[in-house]
Amino acid sequence: MIRKFRCGLTAMGLATVATAVTLTSLPASTAAAATPSRFGRIHANLLEHGPKAPLMIAAHRGQWRDAPENSLAAIGAAVEDGAEIVEIDVRPTRDGHLVLMHDETVDRTTDGTGRVADLTLAQIKALHLRQGLGGRQSAVTEHTVPTFEEAMRAVKGRALVNLDKGWPVRERMYEVLKSTGTVDHGLFKGAPTVEEAAAFMAKDPEILYMHIIDDATAGTPGTFPGRQPVAYEIVFDQPEDPQVAPATLEKIARHSRVWINSMWYGLAARYTDEASLRDENLGWQTLAGTYGANMIQTDNVEALDHWRDGGDLSRYGRQPGHRTVRVEGEDYAPGGEGVGYHDLDPNRCTVARPEEGVDICDLEGAIAVNWIRGGEWLKYRFEVKKAGLYQVSARVSSPYSPAGTVVLDWGTGTGTTAPIANTTSHDALTLQPLERRRLARGTHELVLRMPQDAYQNFNLDYLQLDLIGR
Repeated sequence: MIRKFRCGLTAMGLATVATAVTLTSLPASTAAAATPSRFGRIHANLLEHGPKAPLMIAAHRGQWRDAPENSLAAIGAAVEDGAEIVEIDVRPTRDGHLVLMHDETVDRTTDGTGRVADLTLAQIKALHLRQGLGGRQSAVTEHTVPTFEEAMRAVKGRALVNLDKGWPVRERMYEVLKSTGTVDHGLFKGAPTVEEAAAFMAKDPEILYMHIIDDATAGTPGTFPGRQPVAYEIVFDQPEDPQVAPATLEKIARHSRVWINSMWYGLAARYTDEASLRDENLGWQTLAGTYGANMIQTDNVEALDHWRDGGDLSRYGRQPGHRTVRVEGEDYAPGGEGVGYHDLDPNRCTVARPEEGVDICDLEGAIAVNWIRGGEWLKYRFEVKKAGLYQVSARVSSPYSPAGTVVLDWGTGTGTTAPIANTTSHDALTLQPLERRRLARGTHELVLRMPQDAYQNFNLDYLQLDLIGR
């Protein structure tokens, strides 16, 4: 069964393009023989570009929160978590093979070094991928770098694949798609001339192509001869940019889908994944409702899928009812220095409470306490409405190992010591367990202390307490 949710869209211009967006989540399992297959439905949805076209989710570099980016495991996890499209990055090796790698070098994402173009396939296959988004201090895993052919065989019949970085080797990618029977799975993309893109599409009617536009190429829509791109990837850093003018978006929507990226600032102004988690109108709702996005590339696949199915983002990640207490990092107790907090360095950013010393920063839309250092502390007061055993966690981020250590002081001056794990990026906010504690109903006070003798370099989005027992 296909689940549908029609969201209430605000008429902020472009009413003719996005008067309604049908948010659709495809079933995880293959449909019965009498109905179209999962991939058949995905492919049919891709070719639907009208105002009621179902919103499609693209997973940026796969589900890197569960497995290394651009790994076979990340591709599989993205599909399981609700993505109909998996974005991968394709580069050629020295001996002419195609592998999945975002950077020009293998340094960030593997335990090796060197440019992909200078290494043979055998040399790259001997490397192991690092956890998540990589980085020199992230853990090395058992996963290896996939070839493009391996990736297409793994995803066949399950999802579309957005082929990033690959336009220079499009002919070689096309040959792999033909040999694996997946030409209709690959979504080529680039920003070449219209003539070059049209010539490539003319090679095979099954070729799927998405054209990238920005400020300089905003006039491209409507100039393709014959067959049109199946989608346009629109990159804009200001709401006033010409590529997102209502007339331009309306022209695109006549023949193509609208793809917008929400991973970080500058891809779609400030409408990001993290901003969406604070308020849907700061991100995905506006992208769909105002700009007509019916394809969104995200780093938060599960959250976007939850919202697409009608889920309340303000409740995302919480237990139902009164079973979860969430305390934002910036909502520390009043009273100032030495009372509500202790901070050792001058303000580096002041997104909130600028008159105080705590560094409260904007992490691509998330409001978090940054620049945490040893010897600092934050005091929090909150209400527990139901007594019981709680899992106390923190949503944190850091590219370092160790990232930090915290002491949870419930009023005694000492408490449980908990490590903060590497999340592989300053922007990769992740909920990490700290301790389990039995709490009575009523007001509680918690001082989060960062020991002076421990390395500290992490960011805190919020604390979360989930009721797990009585």
